[in-house]
Amino acid sequence: MGTLEQFKLDGKVGLVTGCKRGIGKALALALAEAGANIVGGSRTLEESGSQIEQEVTALGRKFKGYQCDFADRQSTYRFISRVKADNPVIDILVSNAGIIMRKPAVEHPDEYWDKVIETNLTSHFILSREI
Repeated sequence: MGTLEQFKLDGKVGLVTGCKRGIGKALALALAEAGANIVGGSRTLEESGSQIEQEVTALGRKFKGYQCDFADRQSTYRFISRVKADNPVIDILVSNAGIIMRKPAVEHPDEYWDKVIETNLTSHFILSREI
């Protein structure tokens, strides 16, 4: 068996957060190219007809999108409930959602820092534990 054969993901389901653009989109497409169907979540993701959905389905894979604000813990839990109800088995978790303010830290208000911690740390812990 060749090296690439060992990485085939046919029939697997990959959950990718932050999949609408950037690194998350690239990871979702890479998983789809390897054979996985994709479940995606992002704060601004259209639940139907998104660009990432079109690109994944063009690869012959299924895509199911969900909106989730990972800075809001209750939104994260609702996302998990919906994903698990629609997809009893998640084989791969790529917990990629993240936010950043491109300013010096001294200019970050406390409220923003709370969102950074919730999005970039807490949501990843919760997803890893619950999925």
